[in-house]
Amino acid sequence: MKQTDFAKALTRYLSEFLPGQRNVSTNTIKSYRDTFKQLLLYMDNKCKIKPEYLTFNRINSETIRNFLFWLENTRSVNINTRNQRLAAIHSFYRYVQSECPDILFECQKILGIPFKRRQQATIEHITQENLQLLLEQPNITTKRGRRDLVLMVTLYDSGARIQELIDLKVCDVRLSKPATVTLTGKGNKRRTIPIMNKTKLLLEKYMNEQHLLENGKQNHPVFFNSRNHSFTRPGVTYILEKHFASAKKCNAGVVFPKHIHPHMLRHTKAFHLLDAGVNLIYIRDFLGHVNVTTTEVYLRADTEMKRKALESMYIDVVSQDIPVWNEDTDLLSWLQDFCK
Repeated sequence: MKQTDFAKALTRYLSEFLPGQRNVSTNTIKSYRDTFKQLLLYMDNKCKIKPEYLTFNRINSETIRNFLFWLENTRSVNINTRNQRLAAIHSFYRYVQSECPDILFECQKILGIPFKRRQQATIEHITQENLQLLLEQPNITTKRGRRDLVLMVTLYDSGARIQELIDLKVCDVRLSKPATVTLTGKGNKRRTIPIMNKTKLLLEKYMNEQHLLENGKQNHPVFFNSRNHSFTRPGVTYILEKHFASAKKCNAGVVFPKHIHPHMLRHTKAFHLLDAGVNLIYIRDFLGHVNVTTTEVYLRADTEMKRKALESMYIDVVSQDIPVWNEDTDLLSWLQDFCK
């Protein structure tokens, strides 16, 4: 069967353009791939066009709008996911503009489809008290408990994304002064993060116990499961949720968030740096943000938290009722005369 123009462009986009020219991460490519899997499913089920017969002539801006509507109403995705799918489609059609200039006008119409506005979500994080109680939960008399403690401490202290922690290799850890870890972030961008002395000591003991400092282990993952493989995202999440549930159960009088996920420790580190008076530019570099605008969300959220705290402590200093102006006839008369 002859390959269609859509299939040819999509294959080159996912397998050559994104990894070769854009240098995006594997997770980003998977996310974009999932978008087009859903688009092909929509075209098959709703438009009755099989993937092998799909061409650019059969997809226009109205098709994409209907696809987004289908995602929200049939697949019940939220606005964030809907916007992520649209971002992937925009990226693809920006690529198609140069590859297929004969459909340039339709590409521009698709690129003109706007993102939906959404309310800024609250940045989820935990308090210092919550964090301390969380880190007290692993049973450090066991090898697995010591591993869980070091994993959570490293995740928090480095402000790492979960994938950055999973990808951390022995060669990325420097235990001599100054102690650092080198994280590989989005787009394979690397950054070196200083770690506190207590974290360094915990990491050193853990790596010695796991025989990770021996020769030939430089490319071995720092954190690994019982099968000697790197942790998966669900694996790290499971460890975090297990100890979080234990902390809530053992400290019933303490207020905890309803749930926890690995990225909350990254947010928590950012807020703690901000509270300590660390410059926003340094926090940007610490977290690996491309633009300081991304980092400013913590500053805005912190300002909002301060406002709410001030409102909760507000004392009504006015002890008597303020008179209603329209009942003060002398004042009203004076104002009317003043304006003449």
